[in-house]
Amino acid sequence: MSGILIIGAGGHGKVVADILLRQSMPVRGFLDDDPTTWGTLRLGLPVLGPIDTFSDYSPEGLAMGIGSNALRQDVVKRLGTLAQELWQSAIHPRAILAPSAKIGRGTVIAAGAIVNPDAVVGEHVIINTGATVDHDCRIGDFAHIAPGVHLAGGVRVGEGSLVGIGGSVIPGCNIGQWTTIGAGAVVVDDIPSHSVAVGVPARCINKEKAG
Repeated sequence: MSGILIIGAGGHGKVVADILLRQSMPVRGFLDDDPTTWGTLRLGLPVLGPIDTFSDYSPEGLAMGIGSNALRQDVVKRLGTLAQELWQSAIHPRAILAPSAKIGRGTVIAAGAIVNPDAVVGEHVIINTGATVDHDCRIGDFAHIAPGVHLAGGVRVGEGSLVGIGGSVIPGCNIGQWTTIGAGAVVVDDIPSHSVAVGVPARCINKEKAG
């Protein structure tokens, strides 16, 4: 049996499995580096072993089931060119995507999410449950747009950044790379890279060390 392998057997991995099953995709099981998960089941699917064994199963594809932005990037780098052509996006049947939107490899778009015209979503991004990405937004690789987030038109979110649950961003704002926007924050000005911003309106509370 071949099918798709889900990388990561935690909570987000189960969300990805549910999306793929709703798409009637053949799912072989999960891979996870936590040995306590091996031999267990998630949604009736087996956790087969560590991530680096993916090629042993000759999978039809790989789906990213890791919630952490930094860990997703690390895994993609680790698996390298052997996995490059195997990464597949998982898009829930009840998500709405404009035909002109562009979605990168390995990205997950959850139930109730909306991606509007001419938005560009990078690789290995999460557009989570009920999030909205309006027209002409640009979302960098490995970013996470959390549940219930609303991005207005022309917003830019840099590589690896997180917009926390329930956050909102007004039109045309830029959020830098590897930045965290706290839950419920309202972004009304540009936020620099490697920052943490919280509140209404959102203000930087520290400047994270780059790298």
